[in-house]
Amino acid sequence: MYSNADVAVMQSQPTMFDEPFNMQDDPRHKMDDKLYVQFYKRAVMNSFKSSQEGRPIFDEIDYVRVIVPGSKDVLDVEAEQQYRQRFSKQWEKYQTKQTQSMSGTPLSTWPALTVGMVAELNALNVFTVEQLATLNDEVAGRVMGFNMLKQRAQAFLDAANGDAANSKLAAELEKRDQEIDLLKQQMQELMKQTAAAKAAPIEKAK
Repeated sequence: MYSNADVAVMQSQPTMFDEPFNMQDDPRHKMDDKLYVQFYKRAVMNSFKSSQEGRPIFDEIDYVRVIVPGSKDVLDVEAEQQYRQRFSKQWEKYQTKQTQSMSGTPLSTWPALTVGMVAELNALNVFTVEQLATLNDEVAGRVMGFNMLKQRAQAFLDAANGDAANSKLAAELEKRDQEIDLLKQQMQELMKQTAAAKAAPIEKAK
């Protein structure tokens, strides 16, 4: 876990977890969806109130925990505005008491891995196939068969994206066919009404 000095440096320099403005456009933050981010409340002793009351007084403070996949380091600091803005989706879920679930395909549901492999990767803070596919090569020495696993993860995602695109195209074609059938029905109905209107004067004349 980071020391107070490390956190102070990270907060003072525009590197990992700051820059509150235009964060979504910052290329340094393009991999934020691969991070494990969790907001939570921590009881922090209020020294002033405690001394005034003569007993321990605690305040509930919002904190954020950020973990980089493949790293055992954890950033665990007060949830200041910069973190709330950068991780706005997680913050919104936290505010509305929704589960702050991680986006992606859980490793536990991927048939390519054994239970032991899933546990090994989880220990490295890797929880989804997406995280595995983008994992830094520096982790290779800590995971047996790392390169093969990473390639298989990427191949799985590529195939899934291809299936999604095909499914979308099929849905669009089906919708188009339904619209064409509806137009045909409307045209047939219109032709029947036109034919009936033309036949009416003839019948009256008889």
